[in-house]
Amino acid sequence: MIRAVGRALAIFDAFDDEHLALSLQEIAARIRMPKTTAFRLVATLESCGYLVRMDNQQYCLSLKVARLASLVRGTLTIREIARPVLLEVNRQTSETVTLNALAGAQRICLDVVDSPSALMAVVSPGAHVPVFRGATGRILLAFMDEGERERLLKTSPEAKGIDHAAFNREMTRFRRQGYSIGRGQRIAGMTSIGVPVFNADGQVRNCLALVGPSARFDGREADFAEIMIAAGQDLSKRLGAHPPEVTDITAAMGRESSDAPPEKRKKRVAAHASRKKSVAADAR
Repeated sequence: MIRAVGRALAIFDAFDDEHLALSLQEIAARIRMPKTTAFRLVATLESCGYLVRMDNQQYCLSLKVARLASLVRGTLTIREIARPVLLEVNRQTSETVTLNALAGAQRICLDVVDSPSALMAVVSPGAHVPVFRGATGRILLAFMDEGERERLLKTSPEAKGIDHAAFNREMTRFRRQGYSIGRGQRIAGMTSIGVPVFNADGQVRNCLALVGPSARFDGREADFAEIMIAAGQDLSKRLGAHPPEVTDITAAMGRESSDAPPEKRKKRVAAHASRKKSVAADAR
Protein backbone atom coordinates (compact mmCIF):
# COMPACT_ATOMS: atom_id res chain seq x y z
CA MET A 1 0.00 0.00 0.00
CA ILE A 2 1.19 3.52 -0.81
CA ARG A 3 1.68 5.10 2.61
CA ALA A 4 0.16 8.49 1.80
CA VAL A 5 -2.97 6.87 0.34
CA GLY A 6 -3.33 4.59 3.34
CA ARG A 7 -3.02 7.51 5.74
CA ALA A 8 -5.55 9.56 3.81
CA LEU A 9 -8.06 6.71 3.84
CA ALA A 10 -7.46 6.25 7.58
CA ILE A 11 -9.02 9.68 8.11
CA PHE A 12 -12.41 8.22 7.16
CA ASP A 13 -12.04 5.52 9.83
CA ALA A 14 -11.98 8.21 12.51
CA PHE A 15 -15.70 8.80 11.96
CA ASP A 16 -18.46 6.49 13.20
CA ASP A 17 -22.00 6.67 14.58
CA GLU A 18 -20.77 8.19 17.85
CA HIS A 19 -18.28 10.56 16.20
CA LEU A 20 -20.07 12.24 13.31
CA ALA A 21 -18.06 15.46 13.68
CA LEU A 22 -14.47 15.78 14.92
CA SER A 23 -11.87 18.45 15.43
CA LEU A 24 -8.49 18.12 13.76
CA GLN A 25 -6.94 17.14 17.10
CA GLU A 26 -9.61 14.47 17.67
CA ILE A 27 -9.07 13.02 14.20
CA ALA A 28 -5.31 12.79 14.78
CA ALA A 29 -5.81 11.19 18.20
CA ARG A 30 -8.38 8.61 17.04
CA ILE A 31 -6.18 7.28 14.23
CA ARG A 32 -2.90 7.84 16.11
CA MET A 33 -1.43 10.15 13.50
CA PRO A 34 0.87 13.18 14.07
CA LYS A 35 -1.21 16.34 14.06
CA THR A 36 0.89 17.98 11.31
CA THR A 37 0.35 14.98 9.02
CA ALA A 38 -3.36 14.88 9.83
CA PHE A 39 -3.64 18.61 9.05
CA ARG A 40 -2.19 18.17 5.55
CA LEU A 41 -4.38 15.19 4.77
CA VAL A 42 -7.55 16.73 6.18
CA ALA A 43 -6.91 19.90 4.19
CA THR A 44 -6.49 17.85 1.01
CA LEU A 45 -9.69 15.86 1.61
CA GLU A 46 -11.56 19.07 2.34
CA SER A 47 -10.34 20.69 -0.87
CA CYS A 48 -11.42 17.59 -2.83
CA GLY A 49 -14.89 17.76 -1.31
CA TYR A 50 -14.79 14.64 0.88
CA LEU A 51 -14.74 16.52 4.20
CA VAL A 52 -16.64 19.62 5.29
CA ARG A 53 -15.30 22.10 7.86
CA MET A 54 -18.09 23.55 9.96
CA ASP A 55 -18.31 26.87 11.76
CA ASN A 56 -17.12 25.33 15.04
CA GLN A 57 -13.92 24.16 13.25
CA GLN A 58 -14.99 20.53 13.40
CA TYR A 59 -15.01 18.31 10.32
CA CYS A 60 -17.65 15.91 9.05
CA LEU A 61 -17.99 13.63 6.03
CA SER A 62 -19.52 15.29 3.01
CA LEU A 63 -22.48 14.24 0.90
CA LYS A 64 -19.95 13.24 -1.75
CA VAL A 65 -19.02 10.29 0.50
CA ALA A 66 -22.70 9.41 0.94
CA ARG A 67 -23.18 9.39 -2.85
CA LEU A 68 -20.26 7.01 -3.31
CA ALA A 69 -21.56 4.77 -0.50
CA SER A 70 -24.96 4.50 -2.19
CA LEU A 71 -23.26 3.43 -5.42
CA VAL A 72 -21.37 0.68 -3.56
CA ARG A 73 -24.52 -0.67 -1.94
CA GLY A 74 -26.21 -0.74 -5.32
CA THR A 75 -23.51 -2.65 -7.17
CA LEU A 76 -21.85 -5.02 -4.70
CA THR A 77 -23.23 -7.94 -2.71
CA ILE A 78 -21.57 -9.37 0.39
CA ARG A 79 -20.76 -12.49 -1.63
CA GLU A 80 -18.74 -10.44 -4.12
CA ILE A 81 -17.01 -8.47 -1.37
CA ALA A 82 -16.18 -11.62 0.59
CA ARG A 83 -14.91 -13.72 -2.30
CA PRO A 84 -11.26 -12.51 -2.17
CA VAL A 85 -11.23 -13.07 1.61
CA LEU A 86 -12.48 -16.65 1.21
CA LEU A 87 -9.88 -17.37 -1.46
CA GLU A 88 -7.08 -16.05 0.77
CA VAL A 89 -8.18 -18.17 3.74
CA ASN A 90 -8.33 -21.21 1.48
CA ARG A 91 -4.83 -20.45 0.21
CA GLN A 92 -3.45 -20.19 3.75
CA THR A 93 -5.17 -23.26 5.20
CA SER A 94 -5.99 -25.56 2.24
CA GLU A 95 -9.32 -26.19 3.99
CA THR A 96 -12.92 -25.49 3.01
CA VAL A 97 -14.11 -21.98 3.90
CA THR A 98 -17.69 -20.72 3.77
CA LEU A 99 -19.64 -17.46 3.98
CA ASN A 100 -22.93 -17.76 5.84
CA ALA A 101 -25.96 -15.62 6.65
CA LEU A 102 -28.47 -15.67 9.50
CA ALA A 103 -32.12 -16.20 8.51
CA GLY A 104 -34.39 -16.66 11.52
CA ALA A 105 -33.52 -19.98 13.14
CA GLN A 106 -31.52 -21.05 10.08
CA ARG A 107 -28.12 -20.20 8.72
CA ILE A 108 -27.71 -20.16 4.97
CA CYS A 109 -24.48 -20.88 3.12
CA LEU A 110 -23.91 -18.05 0.63
CA ASP A 111 -20.57 -19.10 -0.84
CA VAL A 112 -17.95 -21.84 -0.56
CA VAL A 113 -14.30 -22.30 -1.54
CA ASP A 114 -13.54 -26.00 -1.31
CA SER A 115 -10.43 -27.68 0.02
CA PRO A 116 -8.18 -29.09 -2.71
CA SER A 117 -7.98 -32.32 -0.69
CA ALA A 118 -10.08 -35.34 -1.63
CA LEU A 119 -11.02 -35.72 2.05
CA MET A 120 -13.15 -32.69 2.84
CA ALA A 121 -16.48 -31.48 4.13
CA VAL A 122 -19.05 -31.15 1.36
CA VAL A 123 -20.81 -27.80 1.69
CA SER A 124 -23.15 -26.40 -0.96
CA PRO A 125 -24.14 -22.76 -1.53
CA GLY A 126 -27.80 -22.30 -0.65
CA ALA A 127 -27.81 -25.01 2.01
CA HIS A 128 -30.01 -24.28 5.05
CA VAL A 129 -28.89 -25.62 8.44
CA PRO A 130 -30.52 -25.03 11.86
CA VAL A 131 -28.53 -22.29 13.59
CA PHE A 132 -28.12 -24.40 16.74
CA ARG A 133 -26.11 -27.05 14.91
CA GLY A 134 -22.33 -26.66 14.90
CA ALA A 135 -19.85 -23.86 15.46
CA THR A 136 -20.90 -21.95 12.34
CA GLY A 137 -24.41 -21.30 13.56
CA ARG A 138 -23.37 -20.80 17.15
CA ILE A 139 -21.05 -17.89 16.38
CA LEU A 140 -24.10 -16.15 14.87
CA LEU A 141 -26.06 -16.94 18.02
CA ALA A 142 -23.23 -15.66 20.22
CA PHE A 143 -23.39 -12.19 18.68
CA MET A 144 -27.17 -12.11 18.44
CA ASP A 145 -29.29 -9.77 20.53
CA GLU A 146 -29.90 -11.58 23.84
CA GLY A 147 -33.66 -11.20 23.58
CA GLU A 148 -33.75 -12.67 20.09
CA ARG A 149 -31.48 -15.54 21.15
CA GLU A 150 -33.62 -16.32 24.17
CA ARG A 151 -36.72 -16.38 21.97
CA LEU A 152 -35.07 -18.89 19.61
CA LEU A 153 -33.98 -21.02 22.58
CA LYS A 154 -37.58 -21.21 23.74
CA THR A 155 -39.31 -21.69 20.38
CA SER A 156 -36.92 -23.57 18.08
CA PRO A 157 -37.38 -27.37 17.96
CA GLU A 158 -33.61 -27.70 17.45
CA ALA A 159 -33.03 -26.06 20.86
CA LYS A 160 -35.08 -28.66 22.73
CA GLY A 161 -33.05 -30.24 25.53
CA ILE A 162 -30.33 -27.56 25.54
CA ASP A 163 -29.16 -26.52 29.02
CA HIS A 164 -29.83 -22.76 28.83
CA ALA A 165 -27.33 -21.80 31.52
CA ALA A 166 -24.48 -23.82 29.95
CA PHE A 167 -25.45 -22.59 26.49
CA ASN A 168 -25.35 -18.94 27.55
CA ARG A 169 -21.94 -19.45 29.16
CA GLU A 170 -20.71 -20.86 25.86
CA MET A 171 -22.11 -17.84 24.02
CA THR A 172 -20.31 -15.49 26.41
CA ARG A 173 -17.05 -17.33 25.84
CA PHE A 174 -17.43 -17.21 22.06
CA ARG A 175 -18.09 -13.47 22.17
CA ARG A 176 -15.09 -12.86 24.42
CA GLN A 177 -12.61 -14.89 22.40
CA GLY A 178 -13.96 -13.81 19.00
CA TYR A 179 -14.50 -17.24 17.47
CA SER A 180 -16.34 -20.53 17.98
CA ILE A 181 -14.97 -24.04 17.57
CA GLY A 182 -16.85 -27.29 17.25
CA ARG A 183 -15.63 -30.86 16.91
CA GLY A 184 -18.04 -33.40 15.49
CA GLN A 185 -21.09 -31.37 16.57
CA ARG A 186 -22.80 -31.52 13.18
CA ILE A 187 -20.71 -34.01 11.19
CA ALA A 188 -18.74 -36.74 12.93
CA GLY A 189 -15.00 -36.44 12.38
CA MET A 190 -15.15 -32.83 11.26
CA THR A 191 -13.97 -29.68 13.06
CA SER A 192 -15.21 -26.17 12.29
CA ILE A 193 -14.13 -22.70 13.35
CA GLY A 194 -16.54 -19.79 12.96
CA VAL A 195 -15.90 -16.04 13.21
CA PRO A 196 -18.36 -13.14 13.13
CA VAL A 197 -18.67 -10.63 10.30
CA PHE A 198 -19.82 -7.19 11.47
CA ASN A 199 -21.80 -4.87 9.21
CA ALA A 200 -21.60 -1.07 9.16
CA ASP A 201 -24.24 -0.90 11.93
CA GLY A 202 -22.12 -3.09 14.22
CA GLN A 203 -24.48 -6.07 13.91
CA VAL A 204 -23.53 -9.65 13.06
CA ARG A 205 -25.78 -11.19 10.42
CA ASN A 206 -23.01 -13.11 8.64
CA CYS A 207 -20.07 -15.28 9.56
CA LEU A 208 -17.12 -17.07 8.02
CA ALA A 209 -16.38 -20.71 8.82
CA LEU A 210 -13.46 -23.03 8.24
CA VAL A 211 -14.31 -26.74 8.15
CA GLY A 212 -12.31 -29.89 7.61
CA PRO A 213 -11.34 -33.29 9.01
CA SER A 214 -10.51 -33.14 12.71
CA ALA A 215 -7.31 -35.08 12.04
CA ARG A 216 -5.99 -32.15 9.99
CA PHE A 217 -7.15 -29.55 12.53
CA ASP A 218 -5.64 -31.21 15.62
CA GLY A 219 -2.75 -29.11 16.92
CA ARG A 220 -3.46 -26.34 14.39
CA GLU A 221 -6.63 -24.87 15.92
CA ALA A 222 -4.88 -21.78 17.30
CA ASP A 223 -3.18 -21.01 13.98
CA PHE A 224 -6.43 -21.52 12.09
CA ALA A 225 -8.31 -19.37 14.62
CA GLU A 226 -5.81 -16.53 14.07
CA ILE A 227 -6.27 -16.77 10.30
CA MET A 228 -10.05 -16.82 10.62
CA ILE A 229 -10.23 -13.90 13.07
CA ALA A 230 -8.04 -11.82 10.75
CA ALA A 231 -10.29 -12.77 7.82
CA GLY A 232 -13.45 -11.86 9.74
CA GLN A 233 -12.01 -8.48 10.68
CA ASP A 234 -10.83 -7.89 7.10
CA LEU A 235 -14.29 -8.60 5.68
CA SER A 236 -15.98 -6.54 8.41
CA LYS A 237 -13.80 -3.55 7.53
CA ARG A 238 -14.60 -3.99 3.83
CA LEU A 239 -18.25 -3.73 4.84
CA GLY A 240 -17.59 -0.47 6.69
CA ALA A 241 -17.52 -1.88 10.24
CA HIS A 242 -15.14 -1.29 13.13
CA PRO A 243 -14.81 -4.82 14.55
CA PRO A 244 -13.43 -5.37 18.06
CA GLU A 245 -9.86 -6.64 18.06
CA VAL A 246 -8.87 -10.02 19.47
CA THR A 247 -5.29 -9.74 20.68
CA ASP A 248 -4.44 -13.02 22.39
CA ILE A 249 -5.51 -16.24 20.67
CA THR A 250 -3.26 -18.27 22.98
CA ALA A 251 -5.26 -17.13 25.99
CA ALA A 252 -8.50 -17.85 24.15
CA MET A 253 -7.35 -21.39 23.36
CA GLY A 254 -6.60 -21.81 27.07
CA ARG A 255 -10.25 -20.98 27.81
CA GLU A 256 -11.58 -23.73 25.54
CA SER A 257 -14.31 -25.78 27.17
CA SER A 258 -14.01 -29.39 28.24
CA ASP A 259 -14.55 -30.78 24.73
CA ALA A 260 -10.85 -31.75 24.86
CA PRO A 261 -8.98 -33.38 27.76
CA PRO A 262 -7.06 -30.95 30.02
CA GLU A 263 -3.68 -32.38 29.04
CA LYS A 264 -4.47 -32.01 25.35
CA ARG A 265 -5.56 -28.40 25.84
CA LYS A 266 -2.33 -27.63 27.72
CA LYS A 267 -0.22 -29.15 24.94
CA ARG A 268 -2.19 -27.22 22.30
CA VAL A 269 -1.68 -23.88 24.05
CA ALA A 270 2.00 -24.60 24.78
CA ALA A 271 2.67 -25.59 21.18
CA HIS A 272 1.05 -22.42 19.89
CA ALA A 273 3.00 -20.25 22.34
CA SER A 274 6.22 -21.95 21.22
CA ARG A 275 5.42 -21.25 17.58
CA LYS A 276 4.78 -17.56 18.34
CA LYS A 277 8.10 -17.26 20.19
CA SER A 278 9.89 -18.86 17.25
CA VAL A 279 8.32 -16.43 14.80
CA ALA A 280 9.23 -13.48 17.02
CA ALA A 281 12.83 -14.71 17.28
CA ASP A 282 13.07 -15.07 13.50
CA ALA A 283 11.73 -11.54 13.06
CA ARG A 284 14.53 -10.17 15.27
